[in-house]
Amino acid sequence: MKIRIAATSDVLFNILDIARCSNWHNLRQIICAKSSARNPMQDSQDRTAEPEPAALWSELEFRHLEYAIAVAEHRGFILAAIALGLDQGFLSKQIQRLEARLGFPLFNRKTRPLAITEAGHDFLEQAGQILSQTRRAVALARETHQGKRGRLDIGINTSIANSKLPEILQAFHQQFPEVSLVLHELASYDQIAQLQTRQLDIGFFHRHNLQTLDAEVHLGMSTLRVLCEPLVAVLPQRHRLARRATVSLIDLRGDRFILPPHSLLRGLRDEIERVCQQAGFKPRVEQEAAWITTVLSLVTGGVGVSLLPANVKHLQRSGVVYRDLQDDLPDLEIVAVWQTRHPSVVLAQFLAVVQAAADR
Repeated sequence: MKIRIAATSDVLFNILDIARCSNWHNLRQIICAKSSARNPMQDSQDRTAEPEPAALWSELEFRHLEYAIAVAEHRGFILAAIALGLDQGFLSKQIQRLEARLGFPLFNRKTRPLAITEAGHDFLEQAGQILSQTRRAVALARETHQGKRGRLDIGINTSIANSKLPEILQAFHQQFPEVSLVLHELASYDQIAQLQTRQLDIGFFHRHNLQTLDAEVHLGMSTLRVLCEPLVAVLPQRHRLARRATVSLIDLRGDRFILPPHSLLRGLRDEIERVCQQAGFKPRVEQEAAWITTVLSLVTGGVGVSLLPANVKHLQRSGVVYRDLQDDLPDLEIVAVWQTRHPSVVLAQFLAVVQAAADR
């Protein structure tokens, strides 16, 4: 059902299915009840004025409700007309037409000041709630349209959480406090899958994880570089190289490695193996572990050494030391990733904050 509704500014709104709203339902019940309670001795002119339900709802506008409420608040037509900026005669005719459409009087014009009828009290109470709720609905919708209200589902991993994420969240919340940011801690492959199904609006992970995507899927993704970070060596505190300020990859050639599994972190695993081969050896994998906390526990226990993105240095762990690599290696690039075909105002504003954080 579609009802044509206008505000006092004469801006028209088409609100679908608004009759299902509780207050509109109550208003209709009041109208039906008061109309059916009419005095059977009323003249034929009043009888013919009673509207068909469909005609009533197709013609009822917000301005009629506002006119009636203004007359009730000011207890008369003169002050109400002044408050509304209308001609008194025009306002009086509009109220008469409204009452004719409703089939019952809202006001007793024989009293001074103007009195509200019993039916009028019921009608105006519900009408006031309708206007209040609709103004609220318009305000909320406008804020959503402007990107001031809404929700973003964001995929994150340890790298972004240990680096730029706190800065991004704080800056965005200060600018857009009514936007809900829902964070999902997911591995890169899970983020990519949920970006494709639109369960996520945006994700953060290393760019090399995009290399595993089909060309068609890759082309549907947009990226924004957030930061670059090198790999660092993760060593047991009692390791023979722990006293050095920096180490070279070739120094780790004889060590056992703890690396992420191909099945879960293929991009990072491939990158680690590539730089080791570039240094002249293939890492001897003693244990695979996907979670950084597990890797650190295994290193602490002396199971082996590892290579991890530099953000891991933010995690202080007893029994573990981090050492920069002397090798000339390419940095790992953390990117924000989203579907090109599905932009939104809120997402655009979030990306602007991400870009500002990336530039610092």
